[in-house]
Amino acid sequence: HTSMASKAWDSSLQLPGLIVESRTVIDGIVEMSGRLAAVGANCPDCAMPSTSLHSRYDRMLSDLPVSGSIVRLRLSVRRFRCTHTLCPRRTFSEPLAPPVGRRYGRRVGRCDALVRAVAVALGGRPGSRMMARLSAPWSRDTMLRVLRRSDPASVPPPPARVVGIDDFAWRRGHSYGSIAVDLERREVIDLLPDRQRDTVIAWLRQNPQVEIICRDRGPGYGAA
Repeated sequence: HTSMASKAWDSSLQLPGLIVESRTVIDGIVEMSGRLAAVGANCPDCAMPSTSLHSRYDRMLSDLPVSGSIVRLRLSVRRFRCTHTLCPRRTFSEPLAPPVGRRYGRRVGRCDALVRAVAVALGGRPGSRMMARLSAPWSRDTMLRVLRRSDPASVPPPPARVVGIDDFAWRRGHSYGSIAVDLERREVIDLLPDRQRDTVIAWLRQNPQVEIICRDRGPGYGAA
């Protein structure tokens, strides 16, 4: 059993561009230490390649669980010197890219598909409870952020042609806004700060592709 678990752990981080250097298991948590395989990196400002090492720092990324154990990746990230004499940037960090991770991300890239699937099916708080049972303790705020973020693998939808506009309460009895829904795709496409005629007119001018509008009988929307 130990041998099978060890093989599963060893194969869990076989990602292109990543070199795993060590593995430790403490209190049921698997911590993998690794680094990127690239020799150098390009400066984000001038695109000049550099292999001049300035320093290193560690980033901790969460990964998918293995054999019921929480998995974390301690990634040693290098900081390089920009060798271009005219570039204003003196140092820069090597960038993370899928499937290892992404800029400012706290998870290995392959986690995003699972988090998004659970968030779509269950939502924030129930999704967080499910992930905890799967040994991937991500918070409900994380689940909601993934839902708000557009799916990078999806094709951008066409502009809305048939739109529904109605009001909703920011604070019931005090302030109201307007919601615009793409009725063909059944998705919310915009929220307006109020329900005034001029606000709706400005929105319609920004969306000239709209052909059909379904609205309530409020005078503001009718005038717009």
